[in-house]
Amino acid sequence: MILVALFLFLPLAFTFDDMLIPLEGTIKSTSSSSKIVSYKERFGNKRLSRNSTLIFTLNEYNKTFILESGASSPLYNGNTENDKISSYLEGSKNITVWIKALDKKEVNPEIFKIDIDGRNEYNYKDKRSRFQTIALFLLLFGLFFIYIGDKFQKTL
Repeated sequence: MILVALFLFLPLAFTFDDMLIPLEGTIKSTSSSSKIVSYKERFGNKRLSRNSTLIFTLNEYNKTFILESGASSPLYNGNTENDKISSYLEGSKNITVWIKALDKKEVNPEIFKIDIDGRNEYNYKDKRSRFQTIALFLLLFGLFFIYIGDKFQKTL
C-alpha cells in the first residue's frame, strides 16, 4: 500500500506551481470525444460511466496534449469540463499550457493548468487535493499494518 501511494499518488499530490513551466502558443488542432465505459464491480455488477477526452496541439510545439475526465452518470448529456475547454480553445488567440519541467521532452506531457486568453480554465489543484487525501490515507494505512505486523512478529 505504501508503494502504491508513493508511485501513483505522490507525484501529483506534491506538485506545486514552482515545479511547472508554461508552454505558450496558438491552437493548431482540437478534437473531443465522449464514450460510455462499463466496469465490472467486485460482485459482478456492471457500472457505466461517461468518459470525455480532449486532444489538442499547439503550432509552436510538437506535443499532443490530452485531457481526460469522466461523469459519474452515463446518462449525463450536458457539457463536461472538456467540452467547455474545447469551445474556448476554438476561438482563442493565446493558450498557455502548464506542464512539469521534467516532462518538457515528453510528446504527451501531463497537463496541470490551461490558461486561455489570460483566463485559467483548468487547474490541477482540485485533483491534487483529492490525491493528497488518498496518498495520506494509504501511507497511514500501510504504516499501521507495518506496526501491527511488527507487534505480531514480536509475540511469536
